[in-house]
Amino acid sequence: MENEFYNAFATAPAAPVTVAETIGIENETGTFQKPSKLMYIEDFKGWQDRFENWVQANKFDAWVSLEKDYTLPQDDRGNEKQLSQFSPDEKLRYTSEKMMISILQQAVKEDIVLLQHEGTARSIWKALIKKFKGSAEMIKNKRALLKKSFDMFTTLEGETTRMIIERYCHLVMEMKRLDIKKEDEEWVDKLADALPQNECGTYHLSLKHKRQFEDMNLSKFIQKLEEHELAIRKTTTMRSPGAQQDVSLYYRGSKVETTPSPKIQTTFSADSTSGTNANNTNQSSGYSPSY
Repeated sequence: MENEFYNAFATAPAAPVTVAETIGIENETGTFQKPSKLMYIEDFKGWQDRFENWVQANKFDAWVSLEKDYTLPQDDRGNEKQLSQFSPDEKLRYTSEKMMISILQQAVKEDIVLLQHEGTARSIWKALIKKFKGSAEMIKNKRALLKKSFDMFTTLEGETTRMIIERYCHLVMEMKRLDIKKEDEEWVDKLADALPQNECGTYHLSLKHKRQFEDMNLSKFIQKLEEHELAIRKTTTMRSPGAQQDVSLYYRGSKVETTPSPKIQTTFSADSTSGTNANNTNQSSGYSPSY
């Protein structure tokens, strides 16, 4: 799965998120109550699978309504029935149709859903697909820009190793959503080359060479980096008589501030993201909380 490599690193401690960030995450991934939201038409391909899975799992009858255009039932004289005259099956088809239209209206940004269609759920869905395919030139340009960004990917000023990996993960996911393919070796080598060599550079280099002798994809490479960082933190904490507990290891919502004890600067030091670097997180990562 395209998120596998990202999930391998997603267990790292994170600062408490804001309401805006929470809404952005919900829009992107969806929740039990609502599907993910399509904010930009060029993101349709990646959004489509998440949307279809959510509707089929939670509103199956509504999804079935997309199989053919809905028409109101008629009586024996060929006149459209009043709602009160619907049979149980007709009520189910009608409510499923309206539910699908409602889901589409809520899951697609307003300026995108303003499409030429016939008013049925199926016609809206077909118009959405047509609009996505019609933006082929836009997608072509974005693919070219993402490829260039990959070729130029390197550390930005003020970035920690964690920031670099997070930004790289988002770049890879965007590339995969647009069917930009790379070999595992290319994914790993690009990240390895971008990591700062003054921080655990020898270990990064050994991991890169080790990749030639075993099947190590990007997910495993990031997992190895995380394992190494935790090992260093463990050793440093055990050897320091004045070490304090790191609440972020088990409670992400903590806002308790403690004075850090003297320790070795590690790849993912908790204090490396404070101060100036924390202010550069969004700018350095190249994305806004609305993914």
